[in-house]
Amino acid sequence: MVTQNNDSISYFEPLLVDTDTLHFETDSLRNNISNATTSKRLSPDALSSSVKYKSQDSIIINLKNRKILLFEDAKAYYEDIELSSAFMEFGFAQNELYASGIADSCGHIHGPPIFKQGETEFSSQEIRYNFVSKKGKVTKVITVEGEGFIHGYYVKHVDEITSYIKGGQYTTCNLPDPHFQIRFGKGKVIQDDKIVTGPAYLSFGNVPSPLAIPFSMFPLHKDRSSGIEIPKVGESIVRGFYFENFGYYLGINDNFDLLFSGDISTRLNWAAKVTSHYVFRYKCVGEIKLNFFHNYYGERGTPSGRPKNDFQVFWSHKQDPKAHPTTSFSAQINVQSSDRNKYNPSATNDYLSNQFNSSLNFSTNAKGFFFFDAAVYYNQNTQNRSVGLKLPAINMSVRQFYPFRKKNKAGKLKWYDNISMKWTTQAANEIDTKDSLFFKPKTWDELKSGYQHTIPLTIPIKMGKGFNWNTNATFTEKWYLQRNTQDYVFDNTDTTWKKQYTFQRGFNALHDLRLSSSITGKIYVFYIPVFKKALVREIRHVITPDVSFNFNPNLSKQTYGTYYNPLKEKFEEYSYYEGAMYGTVSSRMQAVARFVVGNNLEIKVNSKKDTITGTRKITIFDNVSISCGYDFAKDSLNWEPLRITGRTHLFSFLDINFGLEFDPYVLDKNGDRTNQKEINVNKRLMRFSKSNLNISVNWRLNRDFFNKLKKNEKSKNEPTEPTEPMFSTNNLGVPNTSPNFNNPWNVTINYHFQYLTSDRLEYYKHLTGKKYDSKITQTVSIGADFNISRKWKVGIITGYDINLKDFSFTQIKIYRDLHCWEMDLAWVPFGFRKGWEFSIKVKAAVLKDLKLNLKDDYIDNIKY
Repeated sequence: MVTQNNDSISYFEPLLVDTDTLHFETDSLRNNISNATTSKRLSPDALSSSVKYKSQDSIIINLKNRKILLFEDAKAYYEDIELSSAFMEFGFAQNELYASGIADSCGHIHGPPIFKQGETEFSSQEIRYNFVSKKGKVTKVITVEGEGFIHGYYVKHVDEITSYIKGGQYTTCNLPDPHFQIRFGKGKVIQDDKIVTGPAYLSFGNVPSPLAIPFSMFPLHKDRSSGIEIPKVGESIVRGFYFENFGYYLGINDNFDLLFSGDISTRLNWAAKVTSHYVFRYKCVGEIKLNFFHNYYGERGTPSGRPKNDFQVFWSHKQDPKAHPTTSFSAQINVQSSDRNKYNPSATNDYLSNQFNSSLNFSTNAKGFFFFDAAVYYNQNTQNRSVGLKLPAINMSVRQFYPFRKKNKAGKLKWYDNISMKWTTQAANEIDTKDSLFFKPKTWDELKSGYQHTIPLTIPIKMGKGFNWNTNATFTEKWYLQRNTQDYVFDNTDTTWKKQYTFQRGFNALHDLRLSSSITGKIYVFYIPVFKKALVREIRHVITPDVSFNFNPNLSKQTYGTYYNPLKEKFEEYSYYEGAMYGTVSSRMQAVARFVVGNNLEIKVNSKKDTITGTRKITIFDNVSISCGYDFAKDSLNWEPLRITGRTHLFSFLDINFGLEFDPYVLDKNGDRTNQKEINVNKRLMRFSKSNLNISVNWRLNRDFFNKLKKNEKSKNEPTEPTEPMFSTNNLGVPNTSPNFNNPWNVTINYHFQYLTSDRLEYYKHLTGKKYDSKITQTVSIGADFNISRKWKVGIITGYDINLKDFSFTQIKIYRDLHCWEMDLAWVPFGFRKGWEFSIKVKAAVLKDLKLNLKDDYIDNIKY
């Protein structure tokens, strides 16, 4: 008998040899066995690989009984098998291994066996394993299979992938004594495939429940699989008893899947849904949804009863950039009936949106010089039921080129070498109508077609340091295949004059020429305080002057018409192409000289946080600009109003925009500008005309917001990284993922304030009353969530329109982390979506259908 008291790794080879060839020194054991291989035959029961073993305390080799005993933190390695336990015994005669824990003086077992093979790992009370047959027997085992845990009183391991269990239970709870179990008498485990059991029942905390099934099967494989989609069950007044999202999922292959699902209720309301995802590596990824809903509201057979059909077509397609170097295709289609999100279960974000845009885009280029883009655009507004379609919209262009620059020219470029040209063509067919008229023949008869060709010429010249002189000449040709005429006709029905529009087909060409020249630059002014210890170290003022001249000749020719307005008793001019997709051309010549002066103001203050410069830069104004212009081509009212606009961003959450306008001309009693100047009539240079002020606060507050000691040295006003929102999906906002408990509280505040003032026309008619009209708009929206405890979280999202004195969409949510389960309660206390939804479910995806859903259907509150 040999005792070893070290932590070195020893071996025994796949041989059976005479005992007298073994030496007592374990270090020489391997060498002597290796020398014997030339004279001894391999046993038919010999192992195919070496077994490595070690222990923390001691190793005892019993030569008489051909056993090796390992004590305290023993480990053994055989091929891909790793076993560790407090006690381990190798039997050479049977090629068998036994492992178990050791009881202390109080009877507590420590160091239980832990078995690892490939991705399989489990702990147990004791293990017996045969290296030759690769079969084993395990007592009181806990093993991890996928997202779940298998507990078994006896487990028989018959081969590398198959095991039999007696007295087993399956759970997704990772505690030794789980919160819930699916108990079964006998079962079979096929690694990375499935678990099949006999009769099973659901148990909570070792307390059995009456929920039982004759057999069960749990999938363990990670690849695609098919199966039944378990529905939501509920009851409402409008639908009766119903099933939601009941269907079958097909994992077709690695590239496609398909889900057929639907809703059905006892009141014969139903829905059919088809969803498919596809992915091709290095090519594309996409999703398709086809949904149809049939609902019946009111009592059947009564005047109040009526059917309602809704639909949704959704397609998202993204091409991988690696798919093709010059050609790309993408799609984002979301077409639905106007009431789809109103009368059918939908996500909260969809319900709060009323604008849906769809597009198909194809683009390619030829050697990076000629570019071609084709697209189909569809926009839909479910609030005013308007739709718009462009089919197709085509863009063609060539890369900017330099006609006077020689190829491969060496040396410094001349001013004319930088003269550049470009060519662009746009074409589209367009429809704008209401959704109820979209498929009417008259709508398509009024399809608008347009083409626009643009050739810009650019001449850039540098004028010393910081100043540039840019001259542009742009020729535009517009082709329309229709035009609109206007006139007033007398309606004998209600004896009123009404404006009449007439749609006329025909080819129409419009020409436009625009010439512009501008000089821009930057002037830097620095103000340095006299006192060295002043808080403000430096003030930087950046002045950006821009002086320009724009000339547009009158090329309108026959593009304008006139009609007699009997209401105003005078002739009025109008454009045949008013509202055309590429616009019209100016009906008069323009020659406008304009100046704009932009200002940026920053200060540099002392800062102890910056250990290098000791200063910090603060922006006071991002930009404050002053602009005015003079039109030489006008016979009167040559001066444009003086405009002052500005914007700034403060404290990382506050945005301010403002604008002021001053008019040098006097208004008449109708509120129209006259040729009389304010300085001549009212002895003032200009008259205040209008203003606007917009203040937006987007403030995210949490614990880290006030924490000045961040690892990455964030400023105290910089928002922290976003956490998982509590409100994301489902018809009442119940999220698909668990909330984040890292921050004990989060508050998001959005406040918008707008103040508008403008001349009040009634004042100039009577010269009494208020001189200006003013309007104030204020809205507030708040989203917040709080940790009540380590497992409870409460959230709220709401808003308030101060002008309308009414709340916007409001929702209160309560979440409880139940370790391996989770509970959600979402409540909308008032409004169109008034209702609640309660859900308690298992977190693990493998048992996602083990859940309870209850809700008060908001559809019951709709008045028809």
